[in-house]
Amino acid sequence: MLITTSRKPSQRTRSFGRALERVLPARYLNRGKMSLREVFLKAKELGFDSVMVISERYGNPSRLEFFTGNEEPEAYILISTDLSQPSGKIHTENLTLQCEEPALSDFLSNFLKIGLDSNEISNYKSSNLICIKKTGQTQRTVMEFFDNKGNLIRPRIYLKDWKGVAFSDSSGS
Repeated sequence: MLITTSRKPSQRTRSFGRALERVLPARYLNRGKMSLREVFLKAKELGFDSVMVISERYGNPSRLEFFTGNEEPEAYILISTDLSQPSGKIHTENLTLQCEEPALSDFLSNFLKIGLDSNEISNYKSSNLICIKKTGQTQRTVMEFFDNKGNLIRPRIYLKDWKGVAFSDSSGS
């Protein structure tokens, strides 16, 4: 997967894109003045068949749009992020996904081309892991990344809402 940003992104959005490159099986590309069509051509040239575009609101990352070749996103996730300094890196060749949101688990597993882990959500030490779960009293949905030693790797992403063909119009909290 190729990760890029919307046009004229803030420094925070560019940093977030680079942070995602460290925890996902993906490559970040600084978009510059490329059109979306040029981004798709660059993705093909680099051997990727999917693109994630990070959009922003008020200078902060706010939306992840997922494309597989046509110029309309197939799905999107509205997000907010923990803007603390990114930390660590995950070896993505053995990355797995644990998810408490069924529509998200199938979509993200297919889009990111990573396997689903059926272990307990609380078992973080078996592999490099993306964990999507409800947290705290507010039951916010959060996406966290763990290395194979169980260390939390930044960024932490809060999922506000999601929609798309593959989600069959499911919504988050």
